[in-house]
Amino acid sequence: MNNIEKLDALIEKGYEIARRNPTKLALEFKQSYYAEVDKIKHDRDNSDVKKAYLIEELQGKYGKELFKVLAEMKAEYKKTAAEAQKLAQSIHATDLEKPEDSVELKLFESALADLKAATMLGANAKRSIEAIDAFIGKYGDNPYYAQQVKEQFPALASNVLGIEGTLQNRHALSKVLERIEAKATTPEREKATETLQFFGDGDVKFYLEGTAPYQSYSSIIGDKAAAYLNRPEEALAQIEAAITTHSIKPINA
Repeated sequence: MNNIEKLDALIEKGYEIARRNPTKLALEFKQSYYAEVDKIKHDRDNSDVKKAYLIEELQGKYGKELFKVLAEMKAEYKKTAAEAQKLAQSIHATDLEKPEDSVELKLFESALADLKAATMLGANAKRSIEAIDAFIGKYGDNPYYAQQVKEQFPALASNVLGIEGTLQNRHALSKVLERIEAKATTPEREKATETLQFFGDGDVKFYLEGTAPYQSYSSIIGDKAAAYLNRPEEALAQIEAAITTHSIKPINA
């Protein structure tokens, strides 16, 4: 499996954890809870008071189990995100492979040095921009060469703007830079960028407030507990503290 396939698999796994699994969990949670409630309500051996107590107890039980599952999902997502980000960052940090043809490489380096000198000594900004653009057209299809030009672009642009720093020339140079940046990007680097954008800061939010799953949970475990749906580890800490000390109210109280 190459790096693109690895990143694709990690993105798919992240999407499943962050999107598919929470939707599935919300449905299964609701169905299971109300099935248990229905059993309690139809149990003729218990009084209404006992039934109300059992339902309240059931809410606490289901709430704790829910936060356990969500905490595990969040930990798995963060692990997946960290793995994906590490691989993506290593791809961006890895230098592009030099061309094997050493003669061609030397000719390119010599031509790039000549271009820098020409733009430094040039007297016409428009022709200098055209020269840079032509150079990209000649060498830019090789990502390694494109990257080398990109690294030298600040100096090239400075030379041009030193001749005539008009808004028109700045705009023309920005278009040339966009072109060279596109050529310096390999499919592997594109996938790495996509991966970093997908995982962002590595955190995850399973349920947005006001959505159907969020409201469904809220009706079962209470509004205060539902506020912790995206912070399950905090909910579990509070639950454990309440059990240990018997002095802290449950989060769904």
